[in-house]
Amino acid sequence: MNKYKYKGYFLVMILLLIGCEEKIDWNYNITDSGKLVVEAIITDEYKYQEVVLSLSRDDINGTQIPATGAIINLISENETYSFRENTSSPGTYLSENPFAGKLNKIYILEIEWENNTYRSKSIMKPVAPMNKMTFKQTVDNKFTIDEVAPQYSPNEQAMYEIDIDWSHIVNSDSAKAKLYFFTFKTIDVNEIFRPAKEIVKFPRGTIVIETKYSLNSQMAAYFRAMSMETQWQGGVFDEASGELPSNISNGALGLFGMSSVIKDTLIVK
Repeated sequence: MNKYKYKGYFLVMILLLIGCEEKIDWNYNITDSGKLVVEAIITDEYKYQEVVLSLSRDDINGTQIPATGAIINLISENETYSFRENTSSPGTYLSENPFAGKLNKIYILEIEWENNTYRSKSIMKPVAPMNKMTFKQTVDNKFTIDEVAPQYSPNEQAMYEIDIDWSHIVNSDSAKAKLYFFTFKTIDVNEIFRPAKEIVKFPRGTIVIETKYSLNSQMAAYFRAMSMETQWQGGVFDEASGELPSNISNGALGLFGMSSVIKDTLIVK
């Protein structure tokens, strides 16, 4: 068999592989519609702490439906912190008084809503010092974030919230961005071979606020599962979608966590 026949077989194999596509209809599970969804991360910052309640919905791109009229208390030993619903933002509940969560104490979040009681337990772990964030200059004389944190660390798990603001340079509502990065104690193939992210470019003089949150094991498991469903999807080794591991009782969805927080503000130069 000569080299031209080999090339012909090789071309046929490529065409067959390209043609091996199957249309899959996504059968979205609507059985969880109407469940209570809890978003609550209490920090060691002295401030009015926040809990957000909403309802799960069938429409993926639909508007968030607030869960109103709930009674919320955060309990730790002999301390109880009550929350009241923000009248200007239905479904958002703020603590009646500012307070700061404390390290290594067990906190219980208790929610009474629609004649049901939901509970969750969490503990705050200390946050490790932040690594120095670096930026990369692009060919068009702008900047992008180069490195924030390691994807894997055997000693800590953390979430990084990066707020980028250059609205004082360009008068535009789109001159802001928010990015999230995570450090986990596990190494996942999906993370290593995840699809490329959208690159956010910003000019010199941009203000970057980096906030690092400590994650306990429950919180890390939740955000790892969320990453697999979102920013790690579309890579080489996708897995079947699944429900996020909620730590709320009575069938509620979402997460209650306690985080120690540190912040840093940088000016891009």
